[in-house]
Amino acid sequence: MIMNITKFMFLSLLLTLSFSRIGFCGGSMESSSPEVIMLKYFKAMKENDFSIMYDMVSDKMKYERTREEYVADWENAFKLGQVEIIDGGITSTEINGDIAKVNAWSKASDVFNVFGIIEKEIDHLILVDGVWKLDVTEVLMEEVTEIPTE
Repeated sequence: MIMNITKFMFLSLLLTLSFSRIGFCGGSMESSSPEVIMLKYFKAMKENDFSIMYDMVSDKMKYERTREEYVADWENAFKLGQVEIIDGGITSTEINGDIAKVNAWSKASDVFNVFGIIEKEIDHLILVDGVWKLDVTEVLMEEVTEIPTE
């Protein structure tokens, strides 16, 4: 009886660790969702990790640039414009087959807006070899007075 309980507890622990490991390793379907990709993209932009961003965009957004060229262009733009991404988030998502539209917002400061402004945007993603990639970003010219919530 004690042996059966021990085996049961061991198997339960093993299964629990296996499922949690899958989640942390990105094994769940949610880890490749448009929402997760955009949140990772905002995080990479906030941390000025433009090399990570390169892997998250479509060939169209790379404009035939190598990783080094892409990173250098972003670094120069952020340096010249004194750009700092403060935050970003998602308000809604629509998925239709292999395309997705993510309504998002970002808060950033730059040489002209030292206190930061919030902008609404629509991010269009496409599915490339089973991975969502950012394909087009539309910045909406609408006044935002507070950070949008769900």
